[in-house]
Amino acid sequence: MASTAFITAVPGQKAAPPKKKEYQDEINELEALVSGVTQTSQSTLLLKKKKEMREVSEALAFMKQQYLERMKACDENHLTFERRQMDMKEQVIKFEKFIQENDAKRQRAEMRAKDERRKGEAKVEEIKVLTKELEEAEREREKLQDELNRLNRYKEFLDDTVEKTDEGIEQIEDILNRLKTLEGANLDLQSQVEHNDADMDDIRNQLQTFRMETQNHILVQNSKVHQYQNELERLKATSKMGRDNEEAKLDRVKDVNRETGQIIMAIRNLYARCCASHRTKMPPFNEKWVGNAGQLDRCLTFINERIVDLMEVKEGH
Repeated sequence: MASTAFITAVPGQKAAPPKKKEYQDEINELEALVSGVTQTSQSTLLLKKKKEMREVSEALAFMKQQYLERMKACDENHLTFERRQMDMKEQVIKFEKFIQENDAKRQRAEMRAKDERRKGEAKVEEIKVLTKELEEAEREREKLQDELNRLNRYKEFLDDTVEKTDEGIEQIEDILNRLKTLEGANLDLQSQVEHNDADMDDIRNQLQTFRMETQNHILVQNSKVHQYQNELERLKATSKMGRDNEEAKLDRVKDVNRETGQIIMAIRNLYARCCASHRTKMPPFNEKWVGNAGQLDRCLTFINERIVDLMEVKEGH
């Protein structure tokens, strides 16, 4: 334990060297005492133990004192570190403030420079625009001057006309008024012509529309006529088919009537022959029975029975 080194030891302070040899000697002595306890008296052992306790107490006190000195040095170093840290923080804050001020100044300077540059560019553009406007104004002035020179010839011509005419024209304004009147009349005539042209276009469009409608109506009517013709052909075919079917039905009815007459005639003949050969008198065949299926059925039954009787009689002989 005495040989352990403390991290918080004060730099430059020399720690007391550990007494390894002394402790080893004391341990050896204690071992010797333990080995020879049977030969040593109790008083001697007590004195030795007190001596050992005193030495241990002195060593413990020395270690406590050393520990307190080291803790004190650590506290002083900690306070010194905190003071230096506070000083460093103050310096950092001052430096950051200085940097921020410099950045703000730099940004303001850059903004002023950008603003000045923008204003300069705007002025340059304004100068270009004004220069262009000035050039256009100069060209316009030259055009107006040329126009004035050109119109001066007409003015001279009009002045000469006023002087030479005898139709009540005394000033150039009279000629200009006459010109305006004629121009107004010309515009009216042109407007009337345009209006007449528009009316003619409307009439032409109406005529074209009427022609198209008429053609469409004719096409529709032709289509209807064609449909009616097809319908007529279909009705003719249907009528012919109906007549053919009706004739076929009449033929079948005639055949059935002929066959029915033949059957009734055969029934009449057979019934008459059976009645003639029968011992019991039977009523003669009545023509009213022709339309009575029940009566005909009874006749056939009678004929069947009579034939069966005759066959039995034949077989008996």
